[in-house]
Amino acid sequence: MKYRAGLLIANSAALTRDFVTGLRYLDSTSALAGRVSAETRDLGDEVAGTMFIQFGRPALALQHAQALLARKTTPRTRCIAEHIRYEARYLIDGTVDESGLQNAIRDCSVQRETIAVNLLRNTLARYWAKNSRGSDAVALLERSLPEVESTGYKRLISEVRSTLADLMLARGDAAAAVEHADRIVSLDDKGAASAASVTAHRVLYEVALQRGQLDKALRQYREYAEADKAYLDDVRAREYAFRLTQYELNQKNQSIALLKSQNQLLLLQQKAANASAWNTRLAIALLLVLVASVGYWGWRARRMHGSLRALAETDGLTGLSNRRHFRARSEAALALCAQRKRPACVLLFDLDHFKQINDQCGHSSGDWVLREVARVGRLHCREQDLFGRIGGEEFAMTLVDCDADAAMRTAEACRRAIAAIDASEAGCGQPVAASVGVVTTAASGYDYEALIAHADAAMYRSKVAGRNRVTLYERPPVPQPGVTTVIDRRNAEAMLKQY
Repeated sequence: MKYRAGLLIANSAALTRDFVTGLRYLDSTSALAGRVSAETRDLGDEVAGTMFIQFGRPALALQHAQALLARKTTPRTRCIAEHIRYEARYLIDGTVDESGLQNAIRDCSVQRETIAVNLLRNTLARYWAKNSRGSDAVALLERSLPEVESTGYKRLISEVRSTLADLMLARGDAAAAVEHADRIVSLDDKGAASAASVTAHRVLYEVALQRGQLDKALRQYREYAEADKAYLDDVRAREYAFRLTQYELNQKNQSIALLKSQNQLLLLQQKAANASAWNTRLAIALLLVLVASVGYWGWRARRMHGSLRALAETDGLTGLSNRRHFRARSEAALALCAQRKRPACVLLFDLDHFKQINDQCGHSSGDWVLREVARVGRLHCREQDLFGRIGGEEFAMTLVDCDADAAMRTAEACRRAIAAIDASEAGCGQPVAASVGVVTTAASGYDYEALIAHADAAMYRSKVAGRNRVTLYERPPVPQPGVTTVIDRRNAEAMLKQY
């Protein structure tokens, strides 16, 4: 009963995105696996394999699937295990045993496991698409789509339609791609983050751009960027939860080992009470070893805690503050400036045509460019300034004790330094440039959200004006009573309302 209850709580926590709680209960139930029946243990491996797929740990999911397949289990359990195995194998290296996967689909069809069947079909379709069999992949998924929709399972519907949206866009069927993308967006839960949602918004943006619908393309691009940021934050939260539970497990094992050492020491002390001076010296030596061990493990714990804190606050690629840490530090700095009535400015950078660098030169070249932008940006930061990567190709600076003129000089210097980056060192001939938005507390106050929003508006003015430039946020004109005022679309707040 305790084992099943732990699995239920772990699964529920994963569904509500409480990754730390889910992994803690999964770890505690794993310790009870040797005390339960074979059927119950099979259920535990099913849940663990499914959760590790969701947590982005396919290698661990594959271990649980192989453990299930190595035992004598029911046909239904083998079906679930095959789904986990092929999904994990594809996520690890992009390869599958096609004939084995086809057999797994047939076996699951016999068991009427509709969800598992269609998840396996989606894996097969992705494999075909990767190996220049896009037409076969489309035919397979379109035949399966009515059955997929009949399940009502949002994750399955979104994943299948996400694959179809990408395939339709690749073959030039924009209308079908939009239909699948719109269906995914309609299924999105508020606040949820998924790879399918990112794909849907990207497809809608690219189709609008192809059709020349620039207003719609800009709106869809912003929604795509927001979905991508939310998904990256979700991935980072899962990684943090996994490392934290691993750290807690190590601490638990160390505590158990320490208690065993202490018990052994007590036994030795009891024997030493009636022993010779030699035994007394031996006990003292053991005590010193114990103290040294406690000190060592304490040092290890502090070091691990520091590593976890750095992981939670730092962007792993560039070494800059991540979005959450940058916001917390900026809010504190802005509050201090407000208290002392000192000026401050916020700069928002967005790399121009960064997607072309990733698409044409590869993600390794894109990563190199992001690291170079971080490096040159640091060169223009003072000791009291803050610099962070707030998602994708977006960076931000908070300049303390800085007025508009100084902020514009810093922004222009950063823009020039970014434009001077030579991506050929990373094997890419694409130019590097950035559009920069600048906002001051004199214009927008000391509220972080308002400053970021206005900097974002100014940055989009730079985009509209031709990119690779710096724009200072300006308040929109106040209409005079009885006078018709034409709103300049280049105005930041007008753009915000429109896009």
